[in-house]
Amino acid sequence: MKALLSAGMSVQLQHDAEETSWEDTKLHGMIILKDASGKEVTRREGFQHNRKLRNGGSWDDEAVKELVAEVSKGLAPAA
Repeated sequence: MKALLSAGMSVQLQHDAEETSWEDTKLHGMIILKDASGKEVTRREGFQHNRKLRNGGSWDDEAVKELVAEVSKGLAPAA
């Protein structure tokens, strides 16, 4: 979230109340980033999956940078 804010984007978290199994590496930990109108810009399945925590950490600077770049590109005005 801080990386998106630092890139000048507004952030609003939305919780999905649907329970998923920690064994599900796609839906469990999935993130979807949308523009102000609600249109999906990008998604990552299993991005915040608990297994990453068990394997020594879930923070991946490069993955976060890729997301910020992808969102920035998706939000850029059409030329």
